Amino acid sequence: MLTGRGRCGVRGIVVGQMVCLFLLAVSSALGVVGPENVLILVNENSPTSRYIARLYREYHPEITDAQILSLSGLTDCSGPNATAADEIITRDQYDNLIAGPVRNYLSTATDLPGEVMVIITTAGMPYRIEDTSAALANVIYPGGSNPITVSSNLTLVNAASVESELTCLWYSDADSGGFGIANRMVNPYQGYRNSGIDLFTRSEPGTKSMLWNIAYSDSAPRIEGQSQTQFVPPFSFIFGITDRSFSPGDIYLTCRLDGPKNQGQSAVHAVREMLARACRASSPSYGVNPAQAVAVFDDSPSNLDDNRIHNVTNTADCLVFSAGQNQPPDVWGALMRDDYCDAFCAMTGAGVADGQLNIAFAGACLGVVDSRDYVMTSQGDLDLYAAMDPSRDPWQAVIYLASYGRNGDDPAGADYILAGYNGGPLFNVANGAVFSAYESFNAVTMFSDVATGSSAQGKIVDFLAIGGSAAIGHAFEPMADAETDNAYVVCNLLADYDGDGLADLTAIEAIFSGLPYLSWSEVVLADPLMRIAYGPGGPAWYRLTGDVNDDGRVSTWDYYYVRFHLGGILETTDEAAFALYDDLADVNMDGRVSTWDYYYVRFNLGNYR
Repeated sequence: MLTGRGRCGVRGIVVGQMVCLFLLAVSSALGVVGPENVLILVNENSPTSRYIARLYREYHPEITDAQILSLSGLTDCSGPNATAADEIITRDQYDNLIAGPVRNYLSTATDLPGEVMVIITTAGMPYRIEDTSAALANVIYPGGSNPITVSSNLTLVNAASVESELTCLWYSDADSGGFGIANRMVNPYQGYRNSGIDLFTRSEPGTKSMLWNIAYSDSAPRIEGQSQTQFVPPFSFIFGITDRSFSPGDIYLTCRLDGPKNQGQSAVHAVREMLARACRASSPSYGVNPAQAVAVFDDSPSNLDDNRIHNVTNTADCLVFSAGQNQPPDVWGALMRDDYCDAFCAMTGAGVADGQLNIAFAGACLGVVDSRDYVMTSQGDLDLYAAMDPSRDPWQAVIYLASYGRNGDDPAGADYILAGYNGGPLFNVANGAVFSAYESFNAVTMFSDVATGSSAQGKIVDFLAIGGSAAIGHAFEPMADAETDNAYVVCNLLADYDGDGLADLTAIEAIFSGLPYLSWSEVVLADPLMRIAYGPGGPAWYRLTGDVNDDGRVSTWDYYYVRFHLGGILETTDEAAFALYDDLADVNMDGRVSTWDYYYVRFNLGNYR
């Protein structure tokens, strides 16, 4: 691993004014995907998957029947008998049961309301593709991954997450010349700022050859003594960022609707919570309150400090769409910097001091970067600062959290998200909160009760469990240079250049602007269409037991709601019972709406938020 810490030069605790990206003098280049641009994939063998597609349309009713594609032959990995082994499929199964049908549908469907730019997978669909080589079987196994196997065979590994592989759906196809499934694809959208994905021209499938003609070696000479630590060729992890024809318009942005559950349980309730929070975060009636919201970068100094930023040349900090120019431009000397500190500096315009809790206000939210040794940032730090600043609301919560987790130098347990502050959640969480961690195994399973091997790292589903709305994780060992570049994600997530009180980009655009690789290990849990609005804010939405109609209180109206859905069953072959099922009316979350749910309503009568 590489060491060294690039800083912004200001010492001590900093409390600044809004500078950041939000007032950056860049050309306006906005574009936002909408409901008409999504395709939802459904495992027809999974009641959970089928129900989640229905649930998603409750929040985005503009989505048409033509935007739902049912896939057959897949195992249900979110059913009553599912285990972590069911989350894994072979390459042949991916090609024949997922990629092939999706390609065929996209090339033949005539009634799609808009161009598909976002592909959504659903809980119940397997999401980890095992390697085709028996010698690399330990890249992906139930609930784990072997990092040595990956690092020793980096150019040979063809395992991937389903979601990351779908990003390159057409250009991994042999009919397009094929870049080959081994190794990673550099993400051509990484490093863009204020540039929606719909600005980029999309080529007709099958018209571009995606053969890369430069493949660098694994060695990496360093140039020291410059303002930024730089790399020059040859080095393998910029494979494909020169002489390329692959552009952001050629990829799909992908994410998964899934969340925490124990084995034997369905993810529908967790997905409901994620979607309800995303909905509130996107609504000016709720939204995000800048006086409450905090972006936390828990830097936890270690030998993993330097994060690579691959698609930005060492002479620039970001890319901005410009019509008529090669998108993205070739990169010969890639920029490399301490991502956590750079994200804070870019967001706030303030400097960073080693060994300090650095704080600065950025207009859209408070920024905190903790570079203290052996200390994990927690809610106590946010509360302490709010108590000293009368402009801050007494209730503080994270809107973005980047952490080293178990890879940091602080004494964190694997449950640090769930119990890292006084035995409870590490932070209060705002609607719309996004999580990224420097942990290799945080998405090797979606089951809360499955251990992640000897590494015992935290899980992205833990963040959703405490109220998060989105998370970025790894389905197997990603290697350090594949970690999220948070500077791009947080600023694109929160930036409101046009001042209309609504972030300029959707969550999925913001997240993909910070992912270094495609056809690799990454998986994103999110409502892709979430778009941060600025409003009164407040705590993340949670399910109030017995509040079946979700009006904020438990009343006799909830009896009627349960009564209307009596007999509804999630896990059933009876289509009438399945159609009647409603997750909110399933108060005790046992997969059916019965008289027991009446008792839960009655017991909680009078409770309110």
